[in-house]
Amino acid sequence: MTYVVAADAEKFLTGLKDASVDLFLIDPPYFKVVRDLWDHQWESAEVYAKWLINLCELARQKVKPNGSMIMFQSIGKHGQHPVFQVIAGVERHWHFRNWITWKKSRAFGKGSNYLFCRDEILWFSANGKDEQVTFNVPLTEQKLKRPGKTEFKKVSNVWTDIEMVFRPERSCRRPLPLLARLIKAHSNPDDLVVDFFSGFGTTGIVSHNLGRRFLGCEAIEEDARAANRRVMAAKPRSTG
Repeated sequence: MTYVVAADAEKFLTGLKDASVDLFLIDPPYFKVVRDLWDHQWESAEVYAKWLINLCELARQKVKPNGSMIMFQSIGKHGQHPVFQVIAGVERHWHFRNWITWKKSRAFGKGSNYLFCRDEILWFSANGKDEQVTFNVPLTEQKLKRPGKTEFKKVSNVWTDIEMVFRPERSCRRPLPLLARLIKAHSNPDDLVVDFFSGFGTTGIVSHNLGRRFLGCEAIEEDARAANRRVMAAKPRSTG
C-alpha cells in the first residue's frame, strides 16, 4: 500500500473524500525561514499566506465534523510574519482553538538579540462546540500535589518537555514524542490522520505506531518515495 504519494498538495486534497479525515496534521513551509529551496517558492509573505489559506479551505471540506487541523508555523522575520495572515484567513473556514508554543532544547540567534528557541503549533477544529471536538486531554509526567480526577498535571499550551531532533536527515524533522502527543490528543485508534506536507514521513510513522490510519503527500518525488518506505516499515506498537 502507498501511504505517501508524490503529488501537489492541492491535487492530493481534491482526491480525498469529503468528511473522511479525522485529523490533519501538517508542517508546511514557513516562508524563507530555512535555507531549503522549498521554503523560497513565493515572492511575498502575502502570496505564501494566500496559498496556504486556500489549501486549508480545501482541507476543511475533507474533515469530519468532530475533526481538527494541527499546523506548525513560525513567527517569521521583520516584515515577514505570514503566520498572522494565515490565522486570520484559516479561521474564516475553521474554528481557531489554541496556539501552542514548543520550546526547543537548542537556541539560535545573535549576541544582539534574545536567543530564539521556539516553534508554533496552531490548533483549528471543524466545530466550535467543545463537546463535539475530538480531544483526549494530554497529561504530563509531573504529579499533582493534590490529585483530583487525575494524579498528573494537564499539558498546557507551552511545551518544554520534548527535545528537538539534533542533526536531522531532513530540515524541520519533528521528534516522535511531539507528534505522538498531538496524534493521541486529537484522534482515536483507527482514525484517519492526513499530512499533505509529509516531508520525512514522521507523521505517518507515528500514526502507524499508534494504531491510526494514515495518508499523505509530498511534492518532492524522491522525498515522497523515501517517506513512504519509512511509513511502510513502521510497526504498530500501541493503540493508546
